[in-house]
Amino acid sequence: MERVNNMIPFPNKKYQIIYADPPWSYGNRMYSSNKTDHHRAITRAYDVMSTNDICHLPVRQIIHDNCACFMWTTDSHLPDALEVMENWGFKYKTIAFVWNKKELSGKQVCYMGQWTMKGSEICLFGTKGKMTQYLVARNVRQLIEAKRDRTKHSKKPQEVREAIVKMFGSIPKIELFARQKVEGWDCWGNEVNVEVNK
Repeated sequence: MERVNNMIPFPNKKYQIIYADPPWSYGNRMYSSNKTDHHRAITRAYDVMSTNDICHLPVRQIIHDNCACFMWTTDSHLPDALEVMENWGFKYKTIAFVWNKKELSGKQVCYMGQWTMKGSEICLFGTKGKMTQYLVARNVRQLIEAKRDRTKHSKKPQEVREAIVKMFGSIPKIELFARQKVEGWDCWGNEVNVEVNK
């Protein structure tokens, strides 16, 4: 599927969970001895989008009056993620999850950042309407320690989807910018066909 804003085939359905891993463009935000190679590696792994383009995706068309948004971002894209969340119709509430990345060996992932060495990613949480009435578990932990999948750049751990389901149960949910099909979730992304649960 071509990554063109007005061609996104969102299904005619309203969702109460939006789970998104936007393809942030890094540009000059990377700190590395070889920024160009790192940026090329990311753009080879997936198509990136500008923050403005992500903001203007028609997400408002598919969200329920009461809806929660879980959005992955990097620390350098935090202001962008908050802007996107607001444009999509959500009010930022908290950091839902922190993914402490592990290598397959169990060793802590650690790579160069501009100010500190990096080893984690964050997933923001925002709401529209009243979502507390749908919360079925309040004991879900923020910290997710999981191994990263070396077969796909930036693939997020299944443990996060499981935590979201534990929090909110079986209400309608969709993963945007999905890179795989997951049972119980509708999905949209240029690496998967649109999948809608009937």
